[in-house]
Amino acid sequence: MHKLLSAAVCTLLLMTAPASGGVTGGIDGEDMVKSLITLKSNAVIDDRIVRLGDLFDGIAEPTLSDTPIAQAPRLGDTVDIGARWLYAVARAHGIDWQPRSRYDRISVRRASSKIRTEEIESALRLALSDRGLDGEMQLALDNPGIELQVPSSSESSVAVTGLTLDDSSGRFVAHVTAPAQGEPLARVSVTGRALRLIEVPVLSRNLRPGDVIRSSDIEWISMPANRMTRGTVSDQQTLVGMSPRRPIRSQEVIRTSDLETPVVVAKNSLVTIRLQTQRMELSVRGRALEDGAQGDVVRVMNTKSNSVVNAVVIDAGNVVVTPLTAAGAS
Repeated sequence: MHKLLSAAVCTLLLMTAPASGGVTGGIDGEDMVKSLITLKSNAVIDDRIVRLGDLFDGIAEPTLSDTPIAQAPRLGDTVDIGARWLYAVARAHGIDWQPRSRYDRISVRRASSKIRTEEIESALRLALSDRGLDGEMQLALDNPGIELQVPSSSESSVAVTGLTLDDSSGRFVAHVTAPAQGEPLARVSVTGRALRLIEVPVLSRNLRPGDVIRSSDIEWISMPANRMTRGTVSDQQTLVGMSPRRPIRSQEVIRTSDLETPVVVAKNSLVTIRLQTQRMELSVRGRALEDGAQGDVVRVMNTKSNSVVNAVVIDAGNVVVTPLTAAGAS
């Protein structure tokens, strides 16, 4: 008797209980599971429209699940939808759901694919090359870090649909759209400067006056063409065999005024003085009275007679007196 009463009470409670979170009718346990409607914790939207099925799980009717209810966030953006709005939407569409508390909410994010700055710059380089700006170039964008976002289902590619270039300054204005083919889904204007790069020789180590520059001391760097001046060294031959007129640091752009022919005969050093004429050649010991590079005319003193003559520096420790230099000394 007691067991029969308990069963009857339970049956009565089920029949008279108010509809609660997700029970849409019926008392069969399997029907209750099928009709249970719950709020999703988050939703990722691929479309421009948010539908009921994006917010709630358990909507059995496909047409109802596909019902549009709001515009999706902008590409890549996320919005939080609170309990009050969700409850109003559920009631308006006859969905048996109500929030457990005022803190119930769902995060809705619009799925997207990012087209990063590197891809945009690559498309710009191709477009600038087509305009005649060949070779290596440096792009300085006015809006660095610029990106485009397209739907995740779209191709992540860009095209330059318009380009204006000032050849003298390198300033440009470009219109970039994505994807590259078909209807544009994103677009942006890009401005900046395109600078042609050239290769110039620099030192691989620090050198001081008196050091002689060798081929092994040279490496190459790229620099904007507008930084080139008339005196900038642009070839290796100008450097090899020369000496810094001032200390030159590694990787520093070098000017011809920074260089000088290295001193091979130092002031006060002993040298061999050779006297050459068509009929004879004599040699005596002497002392250089000034520094001299190869080919320079310097004053040297005969250490025996103390006479001073002008001589041409031949190499380290050797100078030669010719009738021409002897005439200049008289």
